[in-house]
Amino acid sequence: DHHVPRDAKWFYVFGSATLMFFTIQILTGICLALVYTPDASTAWENLVYINERVPFGWWLRAIHGWSASAMVMMMVLHMSQVFLHGTYKYPREMTWCVGVLLFVCTLALAFTGEVMRWDTDAYWGVGIGAAIMGRIPFIGEWLTHLMLGGPIIGGDTLARFFALHVFVLPGITIGLIGLHLMLVLK
Repeated sequence: DHHVPRDAKWFYVFGSATLMFFTIQILTGICLALVYTPDASTAWENLVYINERVPFGWWLRAIHGWSASAMVMMMVLHMSQVFLHGTYKYPREMTWCVGVLLFVCTLALAFTGEVMRWDTDAYWGVGIGAAIMGRIPFIGEWLTHLMLGGPIIGGDTLARFFALHVFVLPGITIGLIGLHLMLVLK
């Protein structure tokens, strides 16, 4: 029952394309989570095992990685289109606010997903993220300790990021998508 404007162009599909890439992320992510072990001492070997031993594991990781990048790109295009056309204004300001929260969740999913490799890029990325978080007035030190699972980057950090990436952020994102779609249709 959703009314599509008669003069809708090809860019009208950016939101739907973002949802499609999120669906791909969920499906490939479930498959990867079934074989990935968030253990700091074996995380890299685990990825090598997925790439070389799991049937189509290399393909699942590639699809998951590429669709993550495509999802961020589509979301940026969708938000740019909404902003440039002014469709974030009354009466759709709540739809825009929920969309901004979805964008934050998407970037958080991308960041936590990069940490799953547990290589030097992940280590330094977490270090920079912790340094930024540590500069938040009053609660920065507490948030950094919560994020790292202790005073240093270690095995607990990987376990926390795995839980965020696989359970917490997708759950929040699915809820926000439902609210966003409800607001769009209303």
